[in-house]
Amino acid sequence: MRLLLALLFTGALGAHAQEALRPSINTGLWAGMGVKAAAPAFLEDLLGKDGYKRWDVAAEGGFRTGDELADGNQLFMEGSVRYKVADWISVGLEQRIAFRNGDRNRHRTGLQVSMERKFERFELDYRFIHQHNYRPWGEQREVLRNRLGVAYNIPDFKLDPEIAVEFFNWMGFRGIRYTGVRYRLATDIQVVKDQELGITIIHDRDTQVAWPGQRWILSLSYTVDLR
Repeated sequence: MRLLLALLFTGALGAHAQEALRPSINTGLWAGMGVKAAAPAFLEDLLGKDGYKRWDVAAEGGFRTGDELADGNQLFMEGSVRYKVADWISVGLEQRIAFRNGDRNRHRTGLQVSMERKFERFELDYRFIHQHNYRPWGEQREVLRNRLGVAYNIPDFKLDPEIAVEFFNWMGFRGIRYTGVRYRLATDIQVVKDQELGITIIHDRDTQVAWPGQRWILSLSYTVDLR
């Protein structure tokens, strides 16, 4: 009897430990509105007509119920500038501030390189971001993000699908560590000319952390293109 009780007690402890290690699964909603525009007109005389066309700016604001690195409701604003090096490659700089509910606000700066190529009805893209988070030492300050995506233009169909996977790596005092992955399934709906509604289903997964989490997120974005 004592042996049976000991086995039952050990099994209960093991089940509790397995339950504690099981990843938490949460859901979230992201909603935002953005605008894309050409560079300010006064720069055309300074940069020349050809150089001026290579620059554009963008701004976005919105609400999120969670983020890939920290859960919590937040309002955010972001501004960016991009330079088109060639028809298929561009570099950019972005700045974001997030106003978080019940926690300190966060700022981040990102240096971005993007590449896009079309092959018949397929469009392949790659994006690299070196993201600096303004956080205390010991937290994830330097993050390297690599995203690969592919879109397909379906004939006579308005909802062209796009799938993408993005890997997050923390560059810190322990070297470069793989900390998370994000999967995306997206499509765009043209509401009127130069205005689109983006609908994306996102799945986030943490890795190499004590309590890994997973998130299913519905992202809605409305973009106005003034270029």
